[in-house]
Amino acid sequence: MHRILQHIFHAGRKNPPKAVLDAFVAQYGESLNIEWLKENENYEAVFYKENTEIIAIFSASGVLLEQKFNLDLSLVTPPVAAQASAVGELMNLIEIDRQGKIYYEIIARDGMLDRYSLLLEENGTVLEKRKL
Repeated sequence: MHRILQHIFHAGRKNPPKAVLDAFVAQYGESLNIEWLKENENYEAVFYKENTEIIAIFSASGVLLEQKFNLDLSLVTPPVAAQASAVGELMNLIEIDRQGKIYYEIIARDGMLDRYSLLLEENGTVLEKRKL
């Protein structure tokens, strides 16, 4: 039974190869309490830096593919705030950096308390909207 529970709770966890670890340290420095996950062929690090939750996705060869920053709502940009207001109340703000191209993923709640996830370009253009 212990092995079954261990497998369930550690599924997807994987120690990354040296190239990924080296790339992580070069980008972010030494960090504590990094949670590593393996998604398909990529490695995902979840950690905190300066009170901001960051998710960094690396290829197996150590190329940084994407960074996600869980931002304080006070940091919302006007174009993103406008899209959130069109739905209702902004609940969550994630900045996504895909190799230099910036996107935002937000969760907003309408007056009926229905939540929506929106993926936006930096200028506020909606790329995807779905009800949660």
